[in-house]
Amino acid sequence: MAQLYPLIPIAVGLGLLAWQFHEMRLGVLLTGRGRRAEGEIVGYRETSSTARIMVRFHTDDGREVMAAHNNAGWAAARAGDQVTVSYDPDSPEAARVVEAPWLSNWVHGMYLALGAALALIGAFLGYLAWL
Repeated sequence: MAQLYPLIPIAVGLGLLAWQFHEMRLGVLLTGRGRRAEGEIVGYRETSSTARIMVRFHTDDGREVMAAHNNAGWAAARAGDQVTVSYDPDSPEAARVVEAPWLSNWVHGMYLALGAALALIGAFLGYLAWL
């Protein structure tokens, strides 16, 4: 059983990496083919386990949309903050905040580094345990 313990940090690290690459891919796809609009943070939608920023913006055709955005910097956002969103014209409710005073890309790098470090630590522990 002790031989399987190195698989834990490997699995967690690979899971973090997969999640971050998925988030980055969605962001790149939406930024590349989406439209941009100015929006305003109007509040939060909270559940027992998450909180999402609620952003109101108008599409190119004048339709008002309320979109939920999940970001690690959500605690720094305040109601009334002006933001820029990128949205898919076919599904504007899936908009993402792409520019805001509190938005930072270093968080993605931190998660990538953490995932890679865990996977490498697990691989090293596996190397020691499986010799």
